[in-house]
Amino acid sequence: MILYFVDVETTGLSPQQHTILEFCAIKQVNRVETERLYMKIHPTEADLFRANGYALKVNGYDPEAWKDALEPKEAALKIAKFLYGTSETALVAHNVSFDARMIRAFLKRWNTDQNLPYRTIDTVSLAFAHLKPLGLNSMKLDNIRLFLGWSLDDAHTATKDVEDCVKLFDLLVPKHSENQTVIVNQITVNNTRTKGI
Repeated sequence: MILYFVDVETTGLSPQQHTILEFCAIKQVNRVETERLYMKIHPTEADLFRANGYALKVNGYDPEAWKDALEPKEAALKIAKFLYGTSETALVAHNVSFDARMIRAFLKRWNTDQNLPYRTIDTVSLAFAHLKPLGLNSMKLDNIRLFLGWSLDDAHTATKDVEDCVKLFDLLVPKHSENQTVIVNQITVNNTRTKGI
């Protein structure tokens, strides 16, 4: 199983109007990190004109900090190559539909291959299932951090957010658990009963 944990920081919330400023992805094979891709991406003048000022502030955009950022076309090629989808892959993110939409729109805009994993896992849904019963009402990542006593330092940077997404996934979906043993036993029993059907 290959999981791609992703986070994008953007100029706004619309895939049609806004773009990716910062990208980080962590590749796990069988729940072990094997590769990581991080980049800042130069917005065009048109991107900055259409940008949401609040989004730029939250994401810490500063032209000086982005002076060595990648040009969008180069960034798109690297992202497409890294996030290569097969039947064994899935994208994982906190609000994965947003990240997936922004990535697909970005790749399309720069005429880049879009063979992304079609399976997705949303840590917002996992948090709702596991943390809501414990009293957490908002599944925003910052609120989850506060609820669990995690640091808010560097929040809303792609690296911090994707690392905390991995941390949350590991907390809510343990690598080895008694429940997995029960599932494996159930499958074994069921396969024995249905053999020859």
